[in-house]
Amino acid sequence: MRYKIIDLFAGAGGFTTGFHMAGFESLCAVDINSKALATYKHNYPNTKIINQDIRQISPSDLQLALGLKREELTALIGGPPCQGLSRNIPAGYRYLNDSRNQLYRTFLEFVDQFRPLYVVIENVPEILKAYNGVIKEEIIKQLELFGYKVICASLNAAHYGIPQTRCRAFFLASLDHYLHFPEPTYFGDIKSDYRNKNLYNQMNLLEANMSPIVTVRDAIGDLPPLEAGQIYDIEIYPSAPETTYQAMMRHNSITIVNHVARALTPIQLSRVRILREGQDARDLPSELAPKKHYSGAYGRLYWDKPARTITRWVFHPGSGRFFHPTQDRTITIREAARLHSYPDNFHFLGTYTDMASQIGESVPPLLGKVIASSILQAHV
Repeated sequence: MRYKIIDLFAGAGGFTTGFHMAGFESLCAVDINSKALATYKHNYPNTKIINQDIRQISPSDLQLALGLKREELTALIGGPPCQGLSRNIPAGYRYLNDSRNQLYRTFLEFVDQFRPLYVVIENVPEILKAYNGVIKEEIIKQLELFGYKVICASLNAAHYGIPQTRCRAFFLASLDHYLHFPEPTYFGDIKSDYRNKNLYNQMNLLEANMSPIVTVRDAIGDLPPLEAGQIYDIEIYPSAPETTYQAMMRHNSITIVNHVARALTPIQLSRVRILREGQDARDLPSELAPKKHYSGAYGRLYWDKPARTITRWVFHPGSGRFFHPTQDRTITIREAARLHSYPDNFHFLGTYTDMASQIGESVPPLLGKVIASSILQAHV
């Protein structure tokens, strides 16, 4: 393949998978998380894996080891860890000099050394406004000093065919010309859009050229039912795919793996057995209701809407809307992977919580694919 990428902060390989879907080849993946890299290596055995703190890696040494000249790499991609910016961290504990907010600077050192044709940085949407936009402006300014033309925006995964309302910020930079973010291709009932009437009106105008939004049913309705604590060890598909999305996820896969339902505690089972599709902790009787809870906690997914953001806590019903719409359990790793747009032939390794983290902390592959495809369209 002509198009080569290096994935920094690669995790299990969600971003890489999206670029592979678009026709790129990964040369190298770097991450400090050995468990996530074990999954990456299993799925991409021909990629050079570096399990090390990126701050301890010399960009020039890596460039030499890979045998690359400046401007020979097609794209440098990555999502520097963002916990210091996340809304999941109370405001009083977020501060600009948090070490977790500084790794984008290390990423930029690699940009300076490799001088790739394209740069893609993914992060939480908060990075665009956090600390009065200081981080956003620093990234843009530094990339422009390196000679890049830069754009940035927040994209909602559900607008691009992913059954999840996950929003992520992207910086796209090119040495040659300004890139363009891909236009939304799916429309539908995305709750977060109602906060922005102008955006929603725009989406209505575009509906004629768009497809209906992909729902939870579209994504996982074909997977075999399980009880809490049960493993689907038959592995074969019990029926034909029912939707275009399911067929796409099954492409090049002949078995179902990672379809494992986590065991629930007695109180968790009591809660889920009372709840109906779309209900959550607010609908529980007083004797079962938790004293405190997150929005959507102990919630059942809606069949005919996208899921909310899949997080690393997807295995814990008290951390979000992670109960199956009708079965008395949380969603399985394979179901979470489907909702995140990982194809079925992508296999996760590790404990249940390891695998949940690998999914929740990664870029949805199909979102990576649309970004990669926009680069290819511009690369003539």
